[in-house]
Amino acid sequence: MIRNVLLASLLIVVVSVQLGRSQISEQDTILTVSYVLQPGKKLFYTARSKFEYSKGVFESQEILEIWVMRKNDDGSWQLVLRNTETAAKTEERGAQVESTTDTSWAICDFFPDGRFARNRTMDRISQLDLYLPNIFIPLPREFRSATIEWESGDRPYGERTRYSASKPDTTQRSWIIQLTHETPLDVIYLIEQRAEVYIDLVKMIPVYKKGENERSYGQYAGRGTYTVLLDSIIDLDTLTARRHVDELMLFFAADSQYNDIISRVEDNPQLLLQLRKEAEVLLNSVKRRITTADIRMLITEIINDLPEDFEYLTAQIRKRAKFVNKRSPRWEARDFSGKKHSLDDYRGRVLLLDFWYRACPWCIRAMPTIKRLAQYFRDKDFSILGINTDKDRSDAIFVLEKMNLPYVNLEGRNLIKHYDVTSYPTFIIIDKQGLVRRIIIGYEPSLTDKLIRIIEPLL
Repeated sequence: MIRNVLLASLLIVVVSVQLGRSQISEQDTILTVSYVLQPGKKLFYTARSKFEYSKGVFESQEILEIWVMRKNDDGSWQLVLRNTETAAKTEERGAQVESTTDTSWAICDFFPDGRFARNRTMDRISQLDLYLPNIFIPLPREFRSATIEWESGDRPYGERTRYSASKPDTTQRSWIIQLTHETPLDVIYLIEQRAEVYIDLVKMIPVYKKGENERSYGQYAGRGTYTVLLDSIIDLDTLTARRHVDELMLFFAADSQYNDIISRVEDNPQLLLQLRKEAEVLLNSVKRRITTADIRMLITEIINDLPEDFEYLTAQIRKRAKFVNKRSPRWEARDFSGKKHSLDDYRGRVLLLDFWYRACPWCIRAMPTIKRLAQYFRDKDFSILGINTDKDRSDAIFVLEKMNLPYVNLEGRNLIKHYDVTSYPTFIIIDKQGLVRRIIIGYEPSLTDKLIRIIEPLL
C-alpha cells in the first residue's frame, strides 16, 4: 500500500503524464521529466579524476557547492556556485612536480529542464569538471518512445554533448543517461569522452556520474577516468548567503570592469598609466565595501596580480610598438600545395595573419572564428592567411584536412622572426597600404566580434 502511494505521488510531482481520452496506453502517453530543487538548501558534489599518460599522472579533486537561493517568478531558481579544485601532477618517476588549489564562484538562474541563463561568471568556470551542465544535464522536452536521443551545445567554446536514455521507469530509484561529450579539439587530438549520469527519481536530482576519456595524440596521450558523487544536502544559512550574493555581485562587476580596462589598454596603449590608476582606484574602492572573507580574498588576489598584469601589458606594448602603425616586414612563403605567396600579393587588401600549430588548443578553438570571418567578409577586399609553424609538416596537413579551412595556409616557420611571434594564436592585421594595424594574442569567446570591430573600418 505504501509503495503504491509513493509511486502515485511520484507520477504527480515528478513525471507529468498526458493521457488519451478513453484509456491509458503506451502510444498515448507522453512523459516529461524535470529537476526539483528546494530553496534554502545547499548541495555538495565531489568529483575525482585521474589521467595517466606516458610521462606521469594528473589527478584532481573538485568540490562544488550549489546554493539554492530562491525560486524566481519564471520557474527558475537562483543558484550560487562555489567550486574548489585541487590538482596535482606527478612525474613517471613518482615525484610530485605541481600542485594547485583554486576557488571559483558563479551565479546563475537555472530552469527545471536543465537550461541556465548564460553569463560571464558561468563562462569562466566552463572548463571545470563540475561545470553545472556537466552534472545537471539538459533534459529532453518529452518522451514519446521507449528510448530517446538529444543533444545540447550551449557552451562558450563550441562544445556539444549528445545524450541517450530509455524512458524513466518510475518503479526504479535511478534513471541512467548515457552521454558523449564533443569539442572542436576532438578530431585534432583524437579525443573521446563518454559518461553516464544517474538521476534519483525521488529527489529528482543527479546523484552520481562516472566517465572515461582517451586522447591519442601528443605528449599528453593517455586515458583517464572520473566520478562525481552527491555527498550531502544541508540547510543553507540564508542571511549569510544573501550577503554573499550581494558582495559577489560587487566582485563580479569589479572584475568585469577590470577586464574592460585591460582591453582599453590594448586599444589605447598611450593611456596605460592613466588606466592603471583607474584600475587601482576601482579595485580598492570595491575591496573596502566587501566584508565576507572569501570574497575579499578574491578581490585581493586581483589587486595583488595588478602589477604583474600591467608589467606584462607594458612589455607587450613595447614589443608591438616595433610593428604597429609601421610597414609590415616583407616576406615570401609557400602554401601546402607548393604555390609561392608574398606580402606584395595582398597589397590593396586588408590581410589577417593567423599564426598557429597543431598542439596549441587555443589555436584550434580559434579556427571556427576565422572561418566565420572568411564568410562575413567574403565580398570585401579582405584575405586571411593561416601561418602554420609546426615542425612536422604532417601535423599541419592533418589539421587542414580535418578542419576544412576555406582560406590559404602557409608553411610559415620562417615568418615567426619577421613579427617576433612567441605566443599562440597570434593574429596580425595589415591594412591595404601594408601597415600593421593590430596584433592580438590569444583566444576568447568574443574574438569574432573583436576582429570584426577592428577590420571593418580598414576596408
